[in-house]
Amino acid sequence: MPPVGGNASPTQKTAPRKKKGTATAVKAPKRARTSGGGRRGGKSGGGGKKKSATSPGTLPNGSEDGHGAGAGGGSSVTGAGDSESDSGPYCLCRGPDNHRFMIACDRCEDWFHGDCIGMDKYTGENLVQKYICPNCSDGERYVTRYKKMCSLEGCTRPARIYDPREPSIFCSEEHCQAWWEQLIATLPRTKGTNQFDFLTQEEFMGLLDTPKRRSGEKGAAWKLGDRPFGVSDDFWQTVDLKEALTAEERSILDTSAAERYALGEEIVLCKKMLQLIDMALKRREAAIAAGKGTAKDLCGYDVRLDTVGVSHQFGAFLQSPSGEAIFKAGRLDAPPPPSSTNPGSTTAAAENTDPFTAGMCLKKKCKPHVGWSAIMIKSAKHSIKELAAQAREKLAAEARVRDSAAGRFRRKRLENNSVVVYDSDSAMEDVV
Repeated sequence: MPPVGGNASPTQKTAPRKKKGTATAVKAPKRARTSGGGRRGGKSGGGGKKKSATSPGTLPNGSEDGHGAGAGGGSSVTGAGDSESDSGPYCLCRGPDNHRFMIACDRCEDWFHGDCIGMDKYTGENLVQKYICPNCSDGERYVTRYKKMCSLEGCTRPARIYDPREPSIFCSEEHCQAWWEQLIATLPRTKGTNQFDFLTQEEFMGLLDTPKRRSGEKGAAWKLGDRPFGVSDDFWQTVDLKEALTAEERSILDTSAAERYALGEEIVLCKKMLQLIDMALKRREAAIAAGKGTAKDLCGYDVRLDTVGVSHQFGAFLQSPSGEAIFKAGRLDAPPPPSSTNPGSTTAAAENTDPFTAGMCLKKKCKPHVGWSAIMIKSAKHSIKELAAQAREKLAAEARVRDSAAGRFRRKRLENNSVVVYDSDSAMEDVV
């Protein structure tokens, strides 16, 4: 039967009816990206939302929009091949996107056409490190920053100076090798009659291959890589310290050596702390093996660990009879019973006389001592690391002072200079 109304074309088919409760999938429009970072839809310098372009109104059956429309209405159909556009306004020209290359300002976040600011697409995508638009640029602080290009002439790719593993002023190893080949090619292969001051290619390569240390007999010619006033390894065993070092330098070295010795003593104390913590852990394990508790519930903190972490108090503990006995035996035994002169020792740990748990915290899930072993071990190891770093810094400073003094001493000996002091101007005039 013909459709009701009689206005529709006989060849036009009605759209299939959707099932009830079925949603139609609508794909979001693709958004192009630029080198300035962010999506085109995120421009913030003005302009509204993007509008998808539609076709002039061509229906699937080939008829134009407005002619032969069915009962469903006369809406236009979106062209699959058409691209989206952005109305803007952007850039200095305050125009639309128009699918041209654009870059965003890192300060005002507005977008600019490459044609309007005189920047091509390759430069914007590969060589710009930070772009500042003409409106935000002040010529001093806020300016566009570019990446360093490869040092090989003619290459416009960025160099690898930003690579933390292998920084280089070239973009690749091939261009580095090509740069050296071009440099060597500028040197003559052989020496001419009037070119005594020029290096040949063979001589230049020989200088590059020269070892860092001079080999041969004493007094040989200096070569590339040698230090003019280098110091031998046994220099300080063959020279008088009073001649090589000034009074100020000797004072600096003596003070630094004393400070390094004190740091070494503190490191020894920290290692003793770790030994005492290990003894306390072994005593806790022995108490658990004797049935005094479980590994999950028994706290096991020993009262003799109270001084761990405090260098001065722990040093006094090591010099006490109790501390000397512990480290001589290499284990933690039950502490002696509290003396009558110490009426404050009324805690449960002090009143306990069991040889396995005397002086030990027997609480289950003890909050004051939670994680005591891990915390103390970590603190002691961190202290050792910090003290060792300070000692290395002082040792390096001492080495710099000695090297400077040794170089000065050898230079004075080789120069063979002397200073004459005159008591008065008249005596100096007589010599002249």
